[in-house]
Amino acid sequence: MLRRKQNDFDSFCCIADRCPDNCCRGWQIVIDDKSLEGYSSYKGEFSQELMAGIDKDNGLFRQKGSSCSMLMDNGLCRLQSTLGEDYLCDTCRLYPRHIEEFPDIREYSLSLSCPEVVRMVFKAGDHLGFTETEDKEDDDCDDYGDFDYFLFDKLGFQREQMLALLRKDDICLEERMDMIAKAAFKLQAMYDYGDLASMDQIDYNEALEKREGRRNGYIFSHDYMIESFSLLMELEEMHPSWRRVLLNTLSYWRSRDDRSNEWRSAMYPQGRSKLICERILESLLYTYFCGSIYDGQIYARAMLCVYTLRWVMMIGEADGGPGPEEAMYIFSREAEHSDNNLNKIIGWFEDEL
Repeated sequence: MLRRKQNDFDSFCCIADRCPDNCCRGWQIVIDDKSLEGYSSYKGEFSQELMAGIDKDNGLFRQKGSSCSMLMDNGLCRLQSTLGEDYLCDTCRLYPRHIEEFPDIREYSLSLSCPEVVRMVFKAGDHLGFTETEDKEDDDCDDYGDFDYFLFDKLGFQREQMLALLRKDDICLEERMDMIAKAAFKLQAMYDYGDLASMDQIDYNEALEKREGRRNGYIFSHDYMIESFSLLMELEEMHPSWRRVLLNTLSYWRSRDDRSNEWRSAMYPQGRSKLICERILESLLYTYFCGSIYDGQIYARAMLCVYTLRWVMMIGEADGGPGPEEAMYIFSREAEHSDNNLNKIIGWFEDEL
């Protein structure tokens, strides 16, 4: 088994009640079968309160308003405080750690919906790095059915190309994002036509073929970015400030055009701000891009990554908004904590094709 981890994966430590937000609010927490069985068989003094907070039929913790039934007023978990960390279900024990599974490969990343992870990203002094280890554990290939190893190799190579491109300081970030978008569009066309063998021949430095409609710069233009907020307004609200944040962002940027100093500063970051943006996009591509092996949504997944950064740049730089760090984890919660939201965003880019 090859295990690939982003460099700061093992150094993450939850800051619990010191966190500026709370991961026990705004989403339903799924309980894995093993933990559910353990909760059901527990016979201690806490058992009655524990089971009253669980929807056993659906394998979920019940909610009090928008919060988990186990969340106490001091921001700590009643279950963990009473029984200890060993009793946490997989969701709570692992979050914000994320694991992508491929045959004999595991990729470990940290979710940007966690404020502490975002703080680590904003504090980091270099690009996203990885460590790789191997052990003797093997997957049962039958568990992966008709997994396309040839396609997976092509996707992995292209992700490496994209990550390498994000380290090229001699090309402005805006142009690199556009190069990734255009390459992903061409990769999708190759995939759709069954031309997998050509997928490693894309030259990111050449002007890729033009396409009618909203391409070649327009998809990153001020007007189109404003238009794209119509999608965000349709998402299920996972964070209590979500709709207010969107309205504030739209109001701010509608009063400025693409020639304004504010737009140029936000969309063409320099220095440390540019490094942070590069690091965010690296993290998103690492987490999401190769997942297209399972659904064939190569273009949509690449655009999810690129547009997430663009939306966060707009939200974080708007006066009266949450600021860049908070914008990052608020947006990520909308996308990552709701399958409906994630599928709606991906579907929006699929409709572009």
